[in-house]
Amino acid sequence: MSQSPARDGPQAPDMSQSPARLWLSDDPGKAWAERFFLLYTPVWIAAVALVMASGALLRWGDLGFLAFSVAVSAPLVVIPAWCHRRVPALAATPWHRSYWFKFNLWIFLFVWIGTYFLTHYFFDVLGMRYAFPTRYTLDAALVGKGDGSVPIFMYPLTQAYFVSYHAGMLVVLRRLHRALGLGNLSQGTPAPTAHLSQETPASPAHLSPETARWPRRLLLGLAALALAYAVSFGETLFMASDLISDLFWYADKPRMLRYGSLFYACYFLVSLPLLYPMDEPPGPAYSPGRAALEALAAGMLVFMILDALALALGPLVP
Repeated sequence: MSQSPARDGPQAPDMSQSPARLWLSDDPGKAWAERFFLLYTPVWIAAVALVMASGALLRWGDLGFLAFSVAVSAPLVVIPAWCHRRVPALAATPWHRSYWFKFNLWIFLFVWIGTYFLTHYFFDVLGMRYAFPTRYTLDAALVGKGDGSVPIFMYPLTQAYFVSYHAGMLVVLRRLHRALGLGNLSQGTPAPTAHLSQETPASPAHLSPETARWPRRLLLGLAALALAYAVSFGETLFMASDLISDLFWYADKPRMLRYGSLFYACYFLVSLPLLYPMDEPPGPAYSPGRAALEALAAGMLVFMILDALALALGPLVP
């Protein structure tokens, strides 16, 4: 068996007997980060649910909203940074080339483009409305036809959301990818095909192993679409709650849930295939520069897709 290409960072141990091997990356540093992001997810969800249910949001101003959003998102960087020299899986790689840093950087740039520019498509096309009692906003000057504006606190808060969304979806897709026997997604490494070599009614002798792979690849693509739609639907259902309907709502929530979730899902249909290969064995480790460039490219691609959909379909609500 040929050796995997050399990578900048720790090599994966033999985890073939571990249940986590089916879900998490073979790279120890990446696996640690994925596990941490997923374990932290219930913490920020509980915090957001608490302030929504308690009505605290109704009493806050700029400082309160910003302090809360920073407190929710900061642990995604602060805790891995604190653990970096203390955890062997992390310490073998310089902090600025570690997966947790590059993943946060990627999401930060993607979130920045989405929040600064693309929120206006949610205002104008999907009927999203903000009425937060804040004065300080930050959004594009020449994008959007309405008077909607984006409070500054949305930037760090969305960082927490998108880190969790992407970490969870990538882990699920990796599990499905391995279950389908598609090998390594980052390099397109063929899976073992001995079971496909025998002639059966479903697998004629003239079909190559690659021919037999396309239905599984199609299934993986459909799973990605389903995940993207489910996450988009779930966030809308949870966040556009009656508990904060005075601050955040959709002009037509049922239509937003059914159709607008597909519009929102375009974010993830672009980001997931670009994020998956980052530091995924046996491929090379990404540089921070490559991570940044791909995040910026992903943001621009989503920008073009949303604009094309807005042009073709018009607003979801009058």
